[in-house]
Amino acid sequence: MKKKTIITALLALVAMAGQAQITLKGSIINERGEKIEYVSVGLEKDSIGTITDANGNFTIEIPANRKNDLVFTHVSFQKAVVPYEAYANGQQLTVTMKDKVVELAEVVVGKKNKPQKIAGKAISGPMASLRGKGKADALEWGPVFKSKKDYVISDILLTIKGTSYQWCVLSFNIYEIQGSKYVNILNKPIYYRLEKSNGKQRLDIQPEETIVLKGKKKYYISVAVIDSDRYGILDMQSQFKTSYARNITKGKKRKLPIGPAIQVKGYEIEQ
Repeated sequence: MKKKTIITALLALVAMAGQAQITLKGSIINERGEKIEYVSVGLEKDSIGTITDANGNFTIEIPANRKNDLVFTHVSFQKAVVPYEAYANGQQLTVTMKDKVVELAEVVVGKKNKPQKIAGKAISGPMASLRGKGKADALEWGPVFKSKKDYVISDILLTIKGTSYQWCVLSFNIYEIQGSKYVNILNKPIYYRLEKSNGKQRLDIQPEETIVLKGKKKYYISVAVIDSDRYGILDMQSQFKTSYARNITKGKKRKLPIGPAIQVKGYEIEQ
C-alpha cells in the first residue's frame, strides 16, 4: 500500500509539472502591420523575459504561479501591456506597438562644409569588451560628450578588434541627457550585423535618418550586442573618457572611466 501511495504521489507531481507553465508564442507589429525586431518581452516587475527575433516573433515560458501583466518595450515605440487574463489561455498573440515619434528638425548644411569630429577625442586605452548572449535588454556601453555647436551626424565610427561570435547584431543609440533622464533622439536604433569572418574591422556607419545634435547639449552614444548566434565576447578599441554601462530597458547605469572608442562626425548646421 505504501509503495502504491508513493507511485500515486509521483504521478500527481508529474501531472502538476506538466501544468507548471504556459508556453506563449506571438509576434509584434507596428501600426502599419510591419514586424518589429528586437522587442523586449517580459513579465511586469519580474525577471522572466525574452526578446523578439529579427522577424518580430517570440516564445516565452511563464510559470503557472505568475499572473503578472506582460510588458513589451522598445526604444522606438511606446510601451505595450497585455493583461494576464488576455494571455492566460496560451493562445497565439499579436501585439501592436505605437510609434514613439521623434520630431526631425529642418537643417541646412553649407556646400563647402566638411565633416568635423564631434566626439571621440580621447586617449586610447587597451580594450573594451562586451560579453554575453545577444538580447534586446542587454548592456549598452558608450561615452558621454557635449556638442559645442549644432551638427547633423554624418558618421559613427568604431574599431572592432575581434569577436568570438560567428555573427552578432550591434545596436547603436544616441540619447540627449536631460538631468537624470536619457531621451533617445533616434526614431529607430541603428543596427549593424557583424560577421566574425571579416576579422578586425573599422566600422563607418552613415545614418539613414537625419540626426541633429544641439549646441551646448550633453549626449550619450552607446553600442550593445542585441542578437547573436551564441554566448560570446566582442572586443573593441577603448578610450579613457567618462562612459556609462547601462541596461537598455531598465535604464540602470554605472559610471566608468573607460569605454568603447566610439567617434562621431558631422556637418555644422548653418544658422
